[in-house]
Amino acid sequence: MRASREQVAANRDAIVVSAGQQFRKRGFDDVTIADVMKAAGLTHGGFYGYFASKEALAAAVCERGIADSVAAVDAMAPQGNEGRAPNAEPLLHQFVRDYVSARHRDGPEDGCSVAALAHHGGRSSAEIQHILASGIKGMAESLSRLRELDAPDRGPRPEPDFATLSTMIGALALSRAVADADPRLSDTILEAARAHIETSA
Repeated sequence: MRASREQVAANRDAIVVSAGQQFRKRGFDDVTIADVMKAAGLTHGGFYGYFASKEALAAAVCERGIADSVAAVDAMAPQGNEGRAPNAEPLLHQFVRDYVSARHRDGPEDGCSVAALAHHGGRSSAEIQHILASGIKGMAESLSRLRELDAPDRGPRPEPDFATLSTMIGALALSRAVADADPRLSDTILEAARAHIETSA
């Protein structure tokens, strides 16, 4: 029996979700199509009914994950400064505390796709590089908006906040690199990055 259009869409979504979690945790190269399909509860042979190649799947995963990462920053201030207490903790600090954290470090499969997949960009297709570039710009622009909301008296901040984004992603990458060998150093890297961002906000 042929699957309904709704079932096809649901299966495709399950594949993207499964692949996204595994790519963020293990990288593109160490995950096979069989791994993805098994985790999605589908047969290996059915993959090509949904995607032309693993590269096409990786592009779909990046596009979904990048959009989610940008939305996560934007969700910090859906109403702007309206209703915020005068001495409320800065929005940027709230976001950074959650992003540059042991929880995020230890759970890349459920975390930010920009942080988990950016270092694969140089070895990926032009399409994936363009998707990552769009996400990096989008996140930097969203961080700049948070800074603007936190300090409206300083006026608009027209430039994307690449410095904060680079600090956040770099801290995660370094802390993940040494987490097993030197947990204390891993935690120190996260703490130092958070402190640096807070003092520069």
